[in-house]
Amino acid sequence: MSWFTGLRDLLRGVDALMQIEQKHGKAIEDVKDRVGKLEIGGTVLIAEAKGAASAAASAAVMQHIADLARRIGALEEFARQQAKSESRRRLTDR
Repeated sequence: MSWFTGLRDLLRGVDALMQIEQKHGKAIEDVKDRVGKLEIGGTVLIAEAKGAASAAASAAVMQHIADLARRIGALEEFARQQAKSESRRRLTDR
């Protein structure tokens, strides 16, 4: 019966290997799913970071534009006052 015992042990070994392969196959599929989810999450994170950077850049540009508009307005008002003052001087000098 030693050949029968050897065959039984061999079949048990094959069965154990098949169970291990099934467990590893499931684990590999789980890892693939996780990697896929991380890739999707990474893409979303990158898109959100780009959007935030764009918004910050726009806010900074708008701040500078508003400051420039205020300064230009002040210069225009100064030029108008100077022109009025110059006109009054001409009228009084006559």
